[in-house]
Amino acid sequence: MSIPFNPITISVGKKSLSSFISLQIEQNIGKHHRFQMSVELETGSNRYVHNINSSKEWLGESIVVKAANTPIFVGVVTNVQLHREGSDFGCIIVSGYSATYRLETAHSCFSWNDRTIGDVVKKLCEQAKVQLELNPAFKETKDFICQYEESDFDFIRRLAHQYQEWMYFDGTKLIFGKPRKLADPIRLEYGTTLSSLDIGLQTLARSEEVFSYHSGADHEMQRMTPDLAYGHDKLAGDAFRASLGMFSKPARQHALPRISDESELINYMGRKQAAETAETHYITAESQVPTLRVGSVVSLYSSFLERVGNISKESLGNFIIIEITHEVSQGSYYKNRFKAIPATIKALPSPKVRMPLAETQMATVLSNADPQGKGRVRVRMNWQTDGMQTGWVRVMTPDGGSSKDVKSNRGFVFIPEVGDQVLLGFRHGDPARPYVMGSLFNGTTGGGGGQGNNCKSLTTRSGSSLKLDDSKGSVTLADPGKTSIHMDGAGNATFDSSDKIIISCGSASIELHNDGTIKINGKEISVGGTDVSIAGTSSIVAGVGEGETPSTGIGMSTTELNISSSKTYIDGSSETSVSSSGGTTSVTASSEVIVGGSKVKLN
Repeated sequence: MSIPFNPITISVGKKSLSSFISLQIEQNIGKHHRFQMSVELETGSNRYVHNINSSKEWLGESIVVKAANTPIFVGVVTNVQLHREGSDFGCIIVSGYSATYRLETAHSCFSWNDRTIGDVVKKLCEQAKVQLELNPAFKETKDFICQYEESDFDFIRRLAHQYQEWMYFDGTKLIFGKPRKLADPIRLEYGTTLSSLDIGLQTLARSEEVFSYHSGADHEMQRMTPDLAYGHDKLAGDAFRASLGMFSKPARQHALPRISDESELINYMGRKQAAETAETHYITAESQVPTLRVGSVVSLYSSFLERVGNISKESLGNFIIIEITHEVSQGSYYKNRFKAIPATIKALPSPKVRMPLAETQMATVLSNADPQGKGRVRVRMNWQTDGMQTGWVRVMTPDGGSSKDVKSNRGFVFIPEVGDQVLLGFRHGDPARPYVMGSLFNGTTGGGGGQGNNCKSLTTRSGSSLKLDDSKGSVTLADPGKTSIHMDGAGNATFDSSDKIIISCGSASIELHNDGTIKINGKEISVGGTDVSIAGTSSIVAGVGEGETPSTGIGMSTTELNISSSKTYIDGSSETSVSSSGGTTSVTASSEVIVGGSKVKLN
């Protein structure tokens, strides 16, 4: 049923329309509102036209619809067309969307660091000049928030879906988060201000088990839905419990947002089930009250004539409108049809959105100085410009973890260097959950494996390397100081150093210096063999005592043999000879010389 309603006024840009033929506005939570209006040709230009040269100026202009001087809709004109049918002059059809359409950018990628979801939504609305009322339930700061191949509006809808936030356009401004105070209820009564009324219940409740993982704390989290009808009225509570009885097997899902701890998961699960069951109890109705809009709270009453002179009335409770269609037809006949749910609900139905699916992609390492010392890196994907970067990202490795004896860094530890190109994967395909899959050579950094791909190597930033040559079976371990160990694959090994080599074990050591000096130190040194040769081109010294010049020893040169000690004994079991083939043999002492034997012969 429609009734004449004259106080509907419309303005496009700076122009107030004196009249219009018809108007329809569709308003839904979580979506752009749509409108379509028909006006006489004289309104857009003049009757005698063949095209829309004049009315094209309306494109991109704001449209404001007021009911009884109260704005019920602010939008933007996106389409103008000239419609003709039969022999009449035709009309101009103007259509478009709510002001939120200014957020309907081309699909884009963008990221933020150390921001709340409220900060991000506020920034996007400021850029699009869309009025915003902000009060999100989730206020935690996130190290990395990512918009990925989404329009700004779809990204905001996705955030609302992930974090189960209230989101709707109330006709004049975007609401993100439950308003601090709902609008005062408008009384509506079936039989007077309501021409039709439908009351419905549906089975929406399901048990779910949601899991998440926090890598920083190495903490796996699982939580069941509370399965309690929080915020539902009695009718909805009965339907809620009936639905749970129908579906006994709980679903298993991963949490859509990144979860930090158990309390965050508990809150998420409560909001999630509340949003999924918000429309358990609903009403649809038709009214003639033009000031209703999405987000309006209505106090519903049912009345009927019980008997002559006695009208029965009953309150049905307060409901919040989640969708409404306004229609003004020829002659200014107005009506609307709306859907509402109990105003006691804890969450609105979540927007139905397409979750982005991030594909594998390249990135450049910006930092590996993980403030927590966990071996993570910060990277910049190719689309990240103007200082954008990821949070701290874990690095995949062929083997990594801990053990009974090794608490950290057990396995293969190679963290990419700053400037390296790496390949990113994404857990659950979520662009906000990247990890490094590995590094990539490019045209300036790659050298390949040589002829026949025989060379395999591992080289660090400073130049230390391990090289394996399959053509020879050789292995070479080298450092930048030109020290190397080379195994040639034929059973030979060479240990080479440009300065010195020290082999030590406890208090024993062998030192080889580049000047040709060799030092062997130890408490006890044994040299054994069938034949032992010790040769020196200049001299040989063997001594006993402390320091570099011991007090007792034997010294040999090319012309002399010196034996020195506090006591010297020369003993032959059968014969002892001291001789000089061509010179002098002297036996001297500072005090006395004793020569003795069973027979003493002096020549």
